[in-house]
Formats: sequence, structure tokens, C-alpha cells
Amino acid sequence: MKQEMQKSLGFFWEGNFSFFLPQADSVVSAVRIFKQNLVPITWHSMTTLENNPTSFPQTETILKGQSVSGIAIDDLMQVKNYGDGARLLIAMFDDNSFALDGRSACALHALVGREDALTWGIFRNTQVNILAVDYNPPPCDALQALADRGFTFLRESVISPVERAFATFLFMSRAQFFHDANKRTASLMMNGVLLQNSYFPVAIKNSNSEEFHTILRQFYNSGDASLMMHFFEKSMHGLYIS
Repeated sequence: MKQEMQKSLGFFWEGNFSFFLPQADSVVSAVRIFKQNLVPITWHSMTTLENNPTSFPQTETILKGQSVSGIAIDDLMQVKNYGDGARLLIAMFDDNSFALDGRSACALHALVGREDALTWGIFRNTQVNILAVDYNPPPCDALQALADRGFTFLRESVISPVERAFATFLFMSRAQFFHDANKRTASLMMNGVLLQNSYFPVAIKNSNSEEFHTILRQFYNSGDASLMMHFFEKSMHGLYIS
């Protein structure tokens, strides 16, 4: 299995994990919980994934479509775009169009990365680097084949839906399919997998940000996701706003 993971995803993990995430009585209920918790999910995601300084009340105001003063335009755009992407994810479940594939990832990125990334809604067409790591992401001409192979492996070979969701986040983050907004898009795809299986949505709390980034950098460099899975196991269960 390790070799198959490495070949399909470009990384692997080992170990048995117990992910104690609450499960709703239906996909519809899970999506409703995601919608009800859009503000905290966005706030935690922005502060943890992007070090965005926008406060919780400011995040709430931005997601309501109202103006906020004292915030850099780039920070405001990140929050607004993430909210738009999250609403698209909800709409995908309304029309039954969400799938664990490159098409859904690109559709979400078209909003999350809009006017923020060099291009949005399509896989990157140049090489990129990740700050503070030695690892080099795959070349752009290998991305489509990697996406096809990786998403197929996740759908067909990772039995646990929760493990599949976290592996989706790691796969997309390490592959760097887009010029920017990779982790943001990956977090929505991760929640899409959870909602698809009636699980409550999650976000990485800003209180866990330092540990998350330390382990994530180790994962990027080593290609071993075992510690990241342990991080998700201990910090993501029950992470929702009821």
C-alpha cells in the first residue's frame, strides 16, 4: 500500500488512526451545519492557513457583504473569496455536482483564488516554490496526470471517508496544483469529502497553527504524512461550532 500511495499521490502515510468526527443523519444535515458555521470555518481557515489578521467580527461582516475599514484589500479579498468558494461548495451539494476530482477543485479555486492567484480556476502553467522548504512541487506539465491518478486513488483505495478527506487536503497542498490559494482550496475539497459522507465540517483552529505549519513543512520535505495524520487525529475531532 505504501508504494501504491507513493506512486499515486507522491507521498504516503503509515499507521492506524481513529478519527472521532461527529456524523449527521444525512448529507443534507451535514451541509446545513457547514452553512451555519461558515463564519468560524472561514475565520479559522484564514488565520491558520494564510495568517490573515482579520478578526472574527470582521470576518462575519465581510461574509455578509458589508464593508469593513482598517483591513488591507488583499486580506479582505482572501476572506470574501473563501466565503464565495464555500458557498459554491454548498451549491454543488444542492445540485449534486460535487466530486472528488480536478473539475470540482478547479471550480472552487476559480472563486477562492480569484484576482489573488496568478491564474484561477485552472492548474498552474509555471513552476512554483514553497517558502521555507526544500521540496519542489511537481512540474506543471505533470499536474493533470497526477490529479487524475491521485483523485482516483483517493476515491477508490482510501476506505475511511475521514482519512480520505485529510489525505485530499495533503495531496492538494503538496502538489500545489495552483499558483496560489492551494491550502484554501484543499480545505474546501477536504470538507466536501466529509459532507459527501454526512460528516460534520472541520477547520484547523488558529490555536493549532504553529504546530500545524511545523508538521506540514516536515511533510512537504519528507513525503511522509504519518505525523500529519496524527495531528489531524488529535486536533480535528469535534472541531465544529454547534
